[in-house]
Amino acid sequence: MTSLSPVLKQATPVVVDHALGSWIFGTDGEEYLDFTTGIGVTSTGHCHPKVVAAAREQVGKIIHAQ
Repeated sequence: MTSLSPVLKQATPVVVDHALGSWIFGTDGEEYLDFTTGIGVTSTGHCHPKVVAAAREQVGKIIHAQ
C-alpha cells in the first residue's frame, strides 16, 4: 500500500508504508494510531498473525471462484 484512499488523502498527508495491529507506519518514519480503519480490521488489527496464516492457507488452495 503506497497511499491512503483518495478520500482520506484529502484529510491527511500520510503516505502508508505498512501497518501492524492498531498502528500505521508512514513513509516519513512516523507511527500513527489508526482511527480510520474499516470493520475488517477493527476487531483484529492490521496483519494479525492468525488472520495472515488463514489467508495464506486459503490462497494456497484457491484464490477466486464463482
